[in-house]
Amino acid sequence: MIRLSLEEINAQSPYEVSYAPNGDFVFATSLNIHYLVSFEEEEPLGGCETFQFVIQKLDNQRSPHDAKIEQAILAILEVFFKEYLNVMLYLCDDSDGREANRNRLFLNWFKKRAAPERFTIRTASTVIEGKGFYAAIIIENRNPKLQAVIDDFEQTAEALTNGKP
Repeated sequence: MIRLSLEEINAQSPYEVSYAPNGDFVFATSLNIHYLVSFEEEEPLGGCETFQFVIQKLDNQRSPHDAKIEQAILAILEVFFKEYLNVMLYLCDDSDGREANRNRLFLNWFKKRAAPERFTIRTASTVIEGKGFYAAIIIENRNPKLQAVIDDFEQTAEALTNGKP
């Protein structure tokens, strides 16, 4: 389980972020729509601890655009990368056919706010049985295993996109 400084997160977030009972992060918007953010441990990439980043809207209702959601999520990520040299793996949910939109939105959020000299982002996508799958890794350039992580991700992505086991 990833533990981060809530004090640092909340200093940057427009919404109050707290810990859920299971250790994930939660916040509610001004329209009382609840979000859960978690870091789930994955297989290491390039010998580096890797965590899948999960954003889940807990309420099953449509909501208008809210730029503060982006700010809250990026505040959590900022503290994650400040406190850890781990790899963040981002996979898009394909449950409703909107995975391409989610992928584009998240990467735009991150690229807009992140200094390009600080982070390396690699992406991969493929279509399997008519469903789009999108993945990205984000890693700080100060990580001593940067090249090994990139190589491992690209080899895995190539194997998946070429249909190899």
